[in-house]
Amino acid sequence: MKDNLAVKIFRGSFFLVLALIASYVPRLLGLLPSTQDMADMAAMLALLMQGIIWTNIIVGYYVQRYITVHTRDGSSITTFKAIGVVTRLAVWIILGVTALSQMGIEIKPLLTGLGIGGLAVALAVQNILGDLFAAIAIVVDKPFVVGDSISVENYRGKVEHIGLKTTRVRSESGEQIIFANGELLKSKIRNYSR
Repeated sequence: MKDNLAVKIFRGSFFLVLALIASYVPRLLGLLPSTQDMADMAAMLALLMQGIIWTNIIVGYYVQRYITVHTRDGSSITTFKAIGVVTRLAVWIILGVTALSQMGIEIKPLLTGLGIGGLAVALAVQNILGDLFAAIAIVVDKPFVVGDSISVENYRGKVEHIGLKTTRVRSESGEQIIFANGELLKSKIRNYSR
């Protein structure tokens, strides 16, 4: 029997209990204020982890629920999975920035440093980012969806998976062909399912 959302959230609440213990035990024992500050920081980190776990549970639950209801529409499934990934990432960033702010860490210099560092990393991983943006283009433009029969160059098969970096196609002879999303969009694609 599948668990409902409330049961999954309850089972995933370990870090909430840990945060409560870390926050209140030093007060109950009457320990030094410096110990309380460290306990508050540990509680904040535990709450951050709890928020991330709850986000994964909630987003994963609704993505899976949507997929089970709309199993016939491959494009909707792919789009909804991509929206789930973006939602998780956005919530994780918001929780992380909020936690750092609550711990007294200056956010503006950190974001500035991340911006400059992000530019350097973007130049270093140009191909990976190209594949990522190609995956977004595939999900939004939908030249093919999971389950479509396509041919690319001399290869023909059925689309099994559209990921952030690669797309997997099962050929008619049974082998799995893996295309980089950036290279796939540069090629001429024939979709036999439409």
